[in-house]
Amino acid sequence: MAASMYFHLNSPPYSPSQITDLHYRYLIYELFSSHLLPMLHTKHDSTAMLSTKDHTQTTWASPIYYHALLTSHHLISPQKRRSLQQWSSNLRISGFAKVNYPGVIYAEGTQVNVEEFVANIKAMQWLALRVRFVEPVDERVNESHWVEFQKVGEVVEEMKRIGREEFVLEMGIGSAGSK
Repeated sequence: MAASMYFHLNSPPYSPSQITDLHYRYLIYELFSSHLLPMLHTKHDSTAMLSTKDHTQTTWASPIYYHALLTSHHLISPQKRRSLQQWSSNLRISGFAKVNYPGVIYAEGTQVNVEEFVANIKAMQWLALRVRFVEPVDERVNESHWVEFQKVGEVVEEMKRIGREEFVLEMGIGSAGSK
């Protein structure tokens, strides 16, 4: 089909209807190859399939889990707190927010959802917001719930409970003596 779309110097002259037909075929070819095929590849790549060794069973790749820790001078705003709750629910994010002074936000979920959650947070107006990390995590520990804490000690206890206390202790949140 592609060869018939190009005009050759040694070929006989084309009639106007043939030129129009070739023009439309070329436009369809361009639309398909430039826009639709890349979209299909993107869709296929994002839901990459893995085959077992005997190729008799096809399974979907496991999602990559991420976690993120953010700190802020404070987290008091009822609107921000409602937004965090809503986003965590919509994006299936687990974690917590420590309200008042200092503000601490910990989130866990799939890579895409955690990155969107962090982007939503960064888009809000904050006083001294710091994204401490957004990185892969071996496994998801915290299962689909969002809570608010009032005290730093509660943050340390929750991180201890899920086996990730070193992340807050290394940043000076809480104290190493609480181990």
